[in-house]
Order: sequence, then C-alpha cells, then structure tokens
Amino acid sequence: MRTMNSHVVAVLIGLSIGAVATPVSAQDTPERDAAIARCVKQAQTQWPNDSGIDEQRNRTATYKACMTAAGQRP
Repeated sequence: MRTMNSHVVAVLIGLSIGAVATPVSAQDTPERDAAIARCVKQAQTQWPNDSGIDEQRNRTATYKACMTAAGQRP
C-alpha cells in the first residue's frame, strides 16, 4: 500500500509540473521575442537613466504598456 501511495504522489507531482511548464513554453514564440526586444528598446530609449527608483518604475511601466499594446503578457 505504501508503494502505491508513493507512485500516486509521484504521478501527481509530474502532472502538476507538466501543467505549469506547458503554458510558459507555449508563450515562447518569435512574435513574443520580437515584442520583448522592441519594448525593452522603447523603455530604455524613453528612460535612459535608471539610477533612481522613479526612472526604474517609469521604465517598467513603459515596458508593460508596450507589451500589452502588442497583445503580449508583460
């Protein structure tokens, strides 16, 4: 009985890992890669100084808005 429980736990762990890993790899597309590159460049161009917390927040907000506008999850 103990061995059967161990197998059930192992199967459940494997299924849960597969469920989490699948959506992440499904999002890795050439379109997403292009959007990331474009949005990073836009954020860095708009906010070139990242020395302060406000600049970092603005850069992050710009990146997120760009990704959302591109139809991608930031």
